[in-house]
Amino acid sequence: MTFTYLGVRVDETAAVHFSGKPSANLFAAGEIMAGNVLGKGYTAGVGMTIGTIFGRIAGASAAKAAATVQENSRVAA
Repeated sequence: MTFTYLGVRVDETAAVHFSGKPSANLFAAGEIMAGNVLGKGYTAGVGMTIGTIFGRIAGASAAKAAATVQENSRVAA
């Protein structure tokens, strides 16, 4: 998604929150969730840092969620 600056609220695992509850499989990084870091303002030059740091966090969280789904489908089979 583009042009969604400050669009979603996330937690420390970068999970997107819906009605105050974290999603099990939707994670965000970059300026879409920058309001969680920047508040109501924007500091020039931090977009790449936010994208890099939270991209790594979101990627790790998404991989963990995918592994959990995969493990649960093996158990169910």
